[in-house]
Amino acid sequence: MNYRWLWGLLILMALVVGLVTGLHRWLNPPPPPAELFVNGTILTMDPARPEAPAMLVKRGEIVALGDADALRDQVSRDVRVVDLQGGLLMPGFIEAHGHFPGEGLSAVAVDANSPPIGDLHSIDTLLERLRMLAKRRPEGPLLAYGFDDTTISEQRYPTRAELDTVSDTRPVMVMHISGHLGVLNSAGFQAMDIGETVQDPPGGFYGRDSEGRLNGLLAETAFKPVRTRMLALSATDGLRVVRRAAHHYLSRGITFAQNGLADLKTLKAMKPALEFGVIPLRLSVWPDEKAEAARQAGDFVLPDNERVHLGPVKLVSDGSLQGYTGFLSEPYYTVPEDYPPDYLGFPALSQTQLTEQVGRFHCRDRQVAIHANGDAAISMSLEAVAAARQQCPQVDQSPVLIHAQMATTEQLARMQALDVIPSFFNNHVYYWGDRHRDIFLGPERAQRISPLADAADQGLRFTLHADSPVVPFYPLQLVWNAVYRQTAAGATLGQDQAVSVERALQAVTVDAARQLGVADRVGQLRVGMRADLVWLDRDPRESIADWESIQVKGTWVDGVRRYPDGIAE
Repeated sequence: MNYRWLWGLLILMALVVGLVTGLHRWLNPPPPPAELFVNGTILTMDPARPEAPAMLVKRGEIVALGDADALRDQVSRDVRVVDLQGGLLMPGFIEAHGHFPGEGLSAVAVDANSPPIGDLHSIDTLLERLRMLAKRRPEGPLLAYGFDDTTISEQRYPTRAELDTVSDTRPVMVMHISGHLGVLNSAGFQAMDIGETVQDPPGGFYGRDSEGRLNGLLAETAFKPVRTRMLALSATDGLRVVRRAAHHYLSRGITFAQNGLADLKTLKAMKPALEFGVIPLRLSVWPDEKAEAARQAGDFVLPDNERVHLGPVKLVSDGSLQGYTGFLSEPYYTVPEDYPPDYLGFPALSQTQLTEQVGRFHCRDRQVAIHANGDAAISMSLEAVAAARQQCPQVDQSPVLIHAQMATTEQLARMQALDVIPSFFNNHVYYWGDRHRDIFLGPERAQRISPLADAADQGLRFTLHADSPVVPFYPLQLVWNAVYRQTAAGATLGQDQAVSVERALQAVTVDAARQLGVADRVGQLRVGMRADLVWLDRDPRESIADWESIQVKGTWVDGVRRYPDGIAE
């Protein structure tokens, strides 16, 4: 009998296995046996020992801090020595809330951001860039993200008819910078099976023209399912987006990313990448209500490895202030012409619905994270948490209030009493502060957005986030903004709500780790912790005023240098 075909098959299988194994090892290299960090400042974020002159790491674990010569004696001569060149080594930055890999969308979509993020000034330019994208990508939907109607010359959204000029056969979606609203063309409505007789869902709406015809705009619960389907990328495009986002994050010293409000379709699409280690940094996954229900029912199992973390269940109580969908207790300062003068925005859920959701997951011993921007939505969220704590007092979980932008002093005090962690999107001060003051909230309320100082006075261990890709996640920019409270136009907004550099650094390291429930592994540099590190060329405590000039010289995840060396490049 001729067995040559069998031997050929076995050899082919061996080659495939070897290729896959080699690729996996390339994506997931082991940490070196020993690394010694010297000639700089080790900022530990540990109050028991704030600084050290040197640090020793073995196989990704911090084993000692102290004098460099003494630590060198603990290892053989082949220890890998990292000369910090007078710079500073500190814990890697942790994303308290964001939507990784959203910052990588520029690989497949139009970046429609206006200054100070991008350079879009008009709808005509947006349409032209979408047409150019259509030429580069001859098949599939056409996407744009980061659009802000309040920063372009027309001061409005593009219309369905205008997007039809880009394509009358391919779906076109323009996503508002908040992620809570978007605009579709006619082919998009057809692809989504949305007809002219569609009714507004609770917590959302479809925009219509003067004749009652759909004008392309979708908001909140009307937009969410459309956004999910339009962002369902191919495996190739998904990989391109992930790789670009990972490079951005690692180049800024971010070692722990976060994917908030992940639906089941997104989780299933990401699962192979999570299992194979394609994402070179840690990722906290926050399922939405339906995805968490599916996970608890056994319909989805999150990969179990060191770089994947199951975070809280993400819930939503309102929308976005700059999209006029945040829920306020007093009317917006100014409103569009077709809005009532006493417009308050609206909640995403009724109080009964929100209380049921929070209580259901809390009583199953699951941490919840509730999106709440407006003060009325914050009140609803705290009522739901209070009811859950009363219903199941034995559960030891700390709910998270995401954005908490308009929290009052009384609401902060209640957060402290209920053991709620506020996570502030404090870059609103920079990116939207001028417009909050002049358009959305008015001078008085705008001074108090992201009230960090009041939160610190209440004893709250808050965190900071950028809600990436709503705005780019630059951790040092968050710290700078927390200290200086400067708007994009150069004004100071609510200086009495500023905090120290040291307090802001805690919010993007140790307190962010505490919020995620991983403070026993990352967020500080002390013996027994994993070596998630960022090397800066200077001390941000002394130079945060010029944060953009501070250079990231290196980023390590679990003891493996991921930037600038390795697969992140």
